Amino acid sequence: MGPISHGTPTNGTPTNGTPTQGTPMAALPRVVAIGFNKCATRSLAQLFARSGHAAVHQKLPRRRGWGGRRKLGGIMRANVEAGRPVLAGVEEFVFYGDLIDSNQRESFDGNTLFREVMRDYPDTILLLNWRDREAWIRSRLRHGHGEFAAREQRLRRLPSLDALCAVWRHDWETHLAAVRAFMADRPDQLVEFHLERDPVQKLVDRLSAYGLQADHFDDIGRSRDVSQPAWLLACKTWIAQHRPRTQR
Repeated sequence: MGPISHGTPTNGTPTNGTPTQGTPMAALPRVVAIGFNKCATRSLAQLFARSGHAAVHQKLPRRRGWGGRRKLGGIMRANVEAGRPVLAGVEEFVFYGDLIDSNQRESFDGNTLFREVMRDYPDTILLLNWRDREAWIRSRLRHGHGEFAAREQRLRRLPSLDALCAVWRHDWETHLAAVRAFMADRPDQLVEFHLERDPVQKLVDRLSAYGLQADHFDDIGRSRDVSQPAWLLACKTWIAQHRPRTQR
């Protein structure tokens, strides 16, 4: 799916990490969603984009690239390895989400670079978007009609999907614990949003300075759950597993 990239760019460099009512849009801190993919990342990007904020989801538009890369996770990793600020080249956005860069050669999730984000952009709001862990795993297994899980299993050199799910569970628990521990002394800059438990209005109220509207949040990306004819599902699965995929 293509990127969401709309709105007025901003560098987001206020003097404190908590936006207040009346803060000019151009002064709002960045919001970086550091949950995993399949945790409403596209819906969150749309929430910000529809309110006029520059929002980027997973990768840059085709007309753009940074260092030959389009996917946010790859850009972030390359920046850190080169000693640049983690968001160098893509600093104009307000919202960043779905930071994984999974391709045929390697898989890296930029959500693990939350420490570097806070080091380089200390006013950033980290949005920990999460959900029921087992529902997340089931969603990942269905993603791309199974192609995503098969690719991740191959890249991680795991013997089975059960082994992959065990790794995912470990990644999940480790990441959430690390984020919460790191941000313990900055609670105003960590916003948690549980997809199944929290009403969207709670998130809108917490980020009131951004002028978000709850009715702009749609549950995007649930087409895998829609009942489809067997022949159509088989065709989509074959295409997902055999079509060429970008290495960037």
